[in-house]
Amino acid sequence: MTRVGLLNRRYAASAALQRDGVEIVAIGDPLGARFNTAARTLMLTAREDGPGLWDDLVGAVRALRWRLLTQPQPIALNPALTDGAEEVLRRVRLLRGAVQDESLLDEIASAAVGVSSCDPELGQLLLRSIDEVGVSECVVIASNARASEALGGWLGDKGIEVLTPGALERTQPQVEQAYVVGPPRFFRSSLVTAPLTNSLSFLIPAWFGDRQIPRSAISAYAEGAMRIEARVFTEGDTAEPEAVIAGPVIAEEDFLPQPLWSPRQALDREPGSDEVEAHKLLLSGGQAMWLDDGERIRAVDLLQPHGERVVHIPVSSVRVGTYLLLRQGETEHHALHIAALARLASLGPAVEASQQSWKKRLQQRLSQHGQAAVVNALRGEGVKTAERARAWTDPTLVRPHSDQDFERLLAWLDLPIQPHFGNATLLRRAIYQASAEVRVQLESAVSAADVSVLERDGSLGLDLTQEGFRGMLATRVIAISPHADIVPRRDARVPFEDRSGQWLE
Repeated sequence: MTRVGLLNRRYAASAALQRDGVEIVAIGDPLGARFNTAARTLMLTAREDGPGLWDDLVGAVRALRWRLLTQPQPIALNPALTDGAEEVLRRVRLLRGAVQDESLLDEIASAAVGVSSCDPELGQLLLRSIDEVGVSECVVIASNARASEALGGWLGDKGIEVLTPGALERTQPQVEQAYVVGPPRFFRSSLVTAPLTNSLSFLIPAWFGDRQIPRSAISAYAEGAMRIEARVFTEGDTAEPEAVIAGPVIAEEDFLPQPLWSPRQALDREPGSDEVEAHKLLLSGGQAMWLDDGERIRAVDLLQPHGERVVHIPVSSVRVGTYLLLRQGETEHHALHIAALARLASLGPAVEASQQSWKKRLQQRLSQHGQAAVVNALRGEGVKTAERARAWTDPTLVRPHSDQDFERLLAWLDLPIQPHFGNATLLRRAIYQASAEVRVQLESAVSAADVSVLERDGSLGLDLTQEGFRGMLATRVIAISPHADIVPRRDARVPFEDRSGQWLE
């Protein structure tokens, strides 16, 4: 189908959803409801007792609850569910004797055994729904690549296509009906506001209460924005336990798998010359990274065609779900800096000395007057990006991007424009050339790699022949800390092992 044809089909699907609404089919699930009630009681207890004691059990319970919502294949084909239940039981055993409420532990354990011993009701609802419209007329949408692979292992033999939202966007199958496994809030709004099928149904267990349809962030302000309504249908025994009806309300966000963040360090001082402020990023594969306030970082955009997937993005645009390309063991900036100096050959020492000269002078001003005073002074001189003054002291950040900003900075530092300006520009050009060579090799490595593995596992090692760039890692961001900490500059952008995100994958 041509691009115009695909666009017309999308407009027709949008009109159909706006006319008919989105279906939410909720099925009674007594075993899941019991586990959900136990999870709720645990959350209330943990809230009263404070963090620490219950954290690991809460994490395991949240993860199992998520799998009940997103991976409803039969138990025989559902290791994620059985492994999740076993992890809950293991955490319960570890708490025996450490907490007073043994009855709560008993109930959580019994409920976990219950949901892992019978085929999920949600899966049976999914099969019945597919039978209603026919295999050739529908597609199943999973919450993520792992859930897609698991559901595909069950439904693939039946000829049923299972896709993630991203894969749906790339392949755009010509079917009438999409069955989405999981609550609407688990999926991005474009699944509803820019649909690819005329009919869209979310399948959920009845014990999941939040049934709001996702909306675009700008829909409340846009004239003529789409208003998609939900039509809710229920099946089976949907009665809620009395404890849920009568007890305090817990926000759904509190039930979702969450990272474990260390307490924030007191930022009662400015970073030193060898330190930076950085946010902690949790990455797939049990790793993490400190992301500083540099200008750009290399990433993989899986929505781009082959040969164009390796990109540089602004640091400010890094989000959960972004795939970063990182150098294992050291920063890519450091390796590029060394490669660029090598390209400059005999000019390298003079260029490096020039760089150290103005950066040292800037660091002295920062140490003497403080960052706030330096920023204000630079703004007074007309430096538009003065807030990046501390970042410019980083040896691998060549110079301010703006020529005028750099010239005014040098003047404020009482340094001659030349040779500093020329040398920095020369070094920046050499870094661009070295970066372009690395990008070609990275693009080749990414194109040759199995992208489905990256989507499923969240991380993928890439081997390059370029000296200093062997051992590159493509990895997905799964969480970003809400606060910044002061860390050694050498630790920024270097992946390291960290289990704080163990419940997020």
